Amino acid sequence: MTEPVVETPVRTNREESVIEWLQRNARLLTISAVVVAVGGAGYWFYARSVQIRDQNAERALNTALQSVGAGNAALAVSDLNKVVDRYSNTQSGIEAGMLLAQMNYNAGKVQAGIAVLQKLLPSSAASMDMPDIYGLIGDGQMQSNKPADAAQSYQKAADAAKADDYKAYQLSKAARAFLAAHDTATATKIWEKLADDPKAQGVAAEARVRLGEVQAKPASKG
Repeated sequence: MTEPVVETPVRTNREESVIEWLQRNARLLTISAVVVAVGGAGYWFYARSVQIRDQNAERALNTALQSVGAGNAALAVSDLNKVVDRYSNTQSGIEAGMLLAQMNYNAGKVQAGIAVLQKLLPSSAASMDMPDIYGLIGDGQMQSNKPADAAQSYQKAADAAKADDYKAYQLSKAARAFLAAHDTATATKIWEKLADDPKAQGVAAEARVRLGEVQAKPASKG
């Protein structure tokens, strides 16, 4: 009598290849897992360091604001300088720089104020405040009797502005500066644009008045 033949299960080539691949690459897989873990830990430490830096910057700014509120201008300027020097790449550092510039302007130290603002421009934290920074630079340049430079700064402020009304406001300042710099043609173009812009309601009336003044000047010379 013939005994029945019991067939031994045979693994497929696919099963064998997967097992063999895992065996061959076990070391690589382990290294990859370690790299992912280290990368995750590195990101956590970076995010935590940024958070701590921002908190320290905010505390330093609050200290400076207390000095401002107390009327101690010398101490306030010193405290604000420290915030800008240490934390210029934070939102608190940007706020400190703009306040410091304004205090310098008020004290007649216009070039010092402009220098502070220019120091803020390369900071990644300044991206949302570019319109204000350029606008303040323009104010300082006007105070220094440099209207041509101020006009360019106001134009940059307008270009960086997101809100239509604020863009129009900075353009109106640019037009005044161009006129002060005896560039009547450029000033007129800006006022014509603002006078016809439905989004520039805040300055449209002034633009029409200025246009009337400019157009009346040639006639008065005759």
